[in-house]
Amino acid sequence: MIEKIRGYRWLLMGMIGVGLLSFLIPYDAVMSMFGGSNTAVGEIAGNTISAKEWQKALQDREPLFQYKGNEQSLSNDTWNQLVENYVYHDSYASLGLSVTEEEYEEIMFGKMSSPFVKSVIYGGKDSLAIKEQVRKSFDGMDPAMAENWRQLVKDKRSKEKYDAMLKYAPHANMVDAKWAFRSTGDRVAVEYVVMTYNEIPDSTITWDESDIKAYYNKHKNDRKYRQENSRDAEYIRFPVTASSADSAYLFESLGKLKEDLRTAKDDSMFTATQSSAPDAYSNYTEGSFPAEIDALVKSDSVGRVLGPFQMGSQYVLAKISKRGLDNNTVQARHILIKDKEKGKAKLDSLMGVIRSKKNFEDMARQYSEDPGSGAQGGDLGKFGRGQMVKPFEDACFSGAIGSLQIVQSDFGWHLIEVTGKNFPYTKIAKITRDIEPRNETIKAAYASAKDFTINCSDTASFRLAAKNLNGGTQIVKAPNIRANATNVSGLNEAGEFVSWAFSAEMGEVSQPMRIGSEYVIAALTDIREKGVPTLQNIYEQIKIEVIKQKKAEKYAEMMKEGSLQDIATKIGATIKKAEKVTMRSSNIPGSGVNAQENKLVGICMGLEKDKISSPIIGEGGVYVVQRTGDMTSETSQDDYKSDKDRQSSSYRQRTANAVGNALRESAKVEDYRYERR
Repeated sequence: MIEKIRGYRWLLMGMIGVGLLSFLIPYDAVMSMFGGSNTAVGEIAGNTISAKEWQKALQDREPLFQYKGNEQSLSNDTWNQLVENYVYHDSYASLGLSVTEEEYEEIMFGKMSSPFVKSVIYGGKDSLAIKEQVRKSFDGMDPAMAENWRQLVKDKRSKEKYDAMLKYAPHANMVDAKWAFRSTGDRVAVEYVVMTYNEIPDSTITWDESDIKAYYNKHKNDRKYRQENSRDAEYIRFPVTASSADSAYLFESLGKLKEDLRTAKDDSMFTATQSSAPDAYSNYTEGSFPAEIDALVKSDSVGRVLGPFQMGSQYVLAKISKRGLDNNTVQARHILIKDKEKGKAKLDSLMGVIRSKKNFEDMARQYSEDPGSGAQGGDLGKFGRGQMVKPFEDACFSGAIGSLQIVQSDFGWHLIEVTGKNFPYTKIAKITRDIEPRNETIKAAYASAKDFTINCSDTASFRLAAKNLNGGTQIVKAPNIRANATNVSGLNEAGEFVSWAFSAEMGEVSQPMRIGSEYVIAALTDIREKGVPTLQNIYEQIKIEVIKQKKAEKYAEMMKEGSLQDIATKIGATIKKAEKVTMRSSNIPGSGVNAQENKLVGICMGLEKDKISSPIIGEGGVYVVQRTGDMTSETSQDDYKSDKDRQSSSYRQRTANAVGNALRESAKVEDYRYERR
C-alpha cells in the first residue's frame, strides 16, 4: 500500500497544495472559479449585497450586542439594518438629511437623547450621572467598535428624523373632515333577507376537480394568494434532561472541591476558573441564597465553606471570603441647577429651606434640572469612585453623612447631600455548576432519536413511527417557516431546523438535530416558493372558495324575484331589520356574518327608498336588501373641526409605516441568505 501511495505522490502533493491554497483564496473567488452558485447575499434597491460586504456587516454588529452564539438573530438584525440603510438612502440624500457630529454628541451625552439612544444604550434611564459613565466607557472603547456604535446611532437618528418629518407633514382638509363626519353621521334603515354560507350544507351543492382547477387558474395571481418562500414541517421531541445519576455526580464532584476552595490562596482566581457563573467573586446580597444558607452567611466566620446546596437547576459551593467596610462606595442625592451664573445663589436659598424643613426630596422634585434623579427626590443611589465628574465625586467622598455642600461641575451647580458611607460588605467566593446531562445521558438520547429515524423514509412512515413511539408521541406542526426565522413553533434558536427545512426535499425526514435541551426529528410536509402558488399549496383554500361560490350561485338564483317575504319563504329564512347602517359599518348589524361586507354596505347606502336590490353575493352569504327610509344625517357641532383633527392624527400615525412599506416594495428586496447556509 505504501508503494502505491508513493506511485501517486505527485497527485497527493497537488491535492494538498490545492487544499492549502483554498485557505488563502476568498470564498467568493473559489465559488466563481469552480462555477459555484451566486455568492450574493441579497439585492436591495438595485444594489447587490456581496458576501464580503455581508461578512463585514456581521463582524461590525456582533460586538455591539450580546448575541451569545445566537447567529440567527445576529443575521436577521444585520440584514434588517442593511435593508433600512439602502431603502432610505436616496430619500435622505434628496432631503439633505444628515446627522452632524454636534448632533451626535447631543443625542448621546447631552440634554436630549434620541429614542434609540435612550432605549438601547441607556435602557430608558438617561440621568447626567449615567451619561457621564457611558461617555467614559466610549472613550475607553476599541476605536473600531466605538466607530461602529457611532455609525449605528447616526443611522437610527436619520430614520427617526425622517419619520418625524413624515409624521408632521400630512394634514386633513375640509373635504376629508366632511367625508369622515358623513361616514358615521349618514345612516339608512333597511330590511333584508340573508342566507349565510355556514347555514347551507355542503351536501346540497356539487363540485369536482375541474371546478377547483378553473377557480385556481382564474385567481392564482390574486394578491391574497401571493406567497413568500416558506416551508411547512412536523417534528417530534426527544428531551435531553439530567438524570438523578447526573445530579448525584455533580454534587459529588463539587464536594471534592470543598477543601480546595477552603484552602485557596486567591479565592477570586480559584472560583473564576471553576465556576460557570460570571459573578464567582462578589459582594453578597441578602436573600440571594436559600434561607438556611443565608442565615449561615450572616453568622459564620470568614473562611467557612457552605454547601454544595441546590438553587433551582444549579448546585453552588460558597465560601465566606471576606468581611469589611466599603470606603470606595458612597450614596448621595443632589439638586442640579444648570444656570452657571445664578445657579449657586438659587441653591444657597434652597439649602436654607432644606436645613430648616428637612425636605430635600420635595425640593429636588420641584427644582432639580436632572430629569433622571429629580423624579426620585434627587437620589443617585450608590456609586463608586470614577463614576461621577471629579468635583462631584470629591465632594461626596469627603463630605460627612447628612452634610449639605454646593459644588460646580461642567453640568452646572449641585446641592449635594451624602446619605450613606462605609457600607458593610461580605465577599462570597462561589462555584456554580448547572445540573446538566453528562455525555452518557446525551449519547443515550441521541441513540434513541437515531433509532427512530431508521424506519422513517417519508412523512407517512414518520407519522406511523411517532404513533407507535412510547404509546403515542405528540407531533408538533410547524407551518409557514420563513427563511432566516429564529424560532419555529415552540423551538427557540432553531436556525439548524430552518436551514434543514430549506435544503430538504418534499417528504424528507431529518436526522436528529440538537436544539436547546432536546433532540428534534422533523419531516418536511410542504414547500412554497415566492410568487404564484401551486394548486397543491393552496388547494384547501381554493376548495373553500369553490364551495362558497357554488352555494352563492345556487341561492342567488333562488333569490332573484319577488318581495322580501316571498324570498324569505322560498329559502326558509326570516326578514331582518337594521336601523343604523353607515358607511363605516363592516356589515349589516344582526346579519350573523363576521366577514367584511363592503359591497353590501355600499349598496345599502346607494339604494333608492323602497327599492329591492338584486341578490348580492357577499363574503359571508347572499343578501337581498330593501331601503325602508330616507337617509338621515347629523349636523356637525364644531364645523367639522374635531373630525379634521382626528383625520390629521390618523394620517400622521399611518404615514411613516405606509411610506416605509412603499419604499421597501419599490426597492424589490431579495434575500438569498438561506441559500448560503
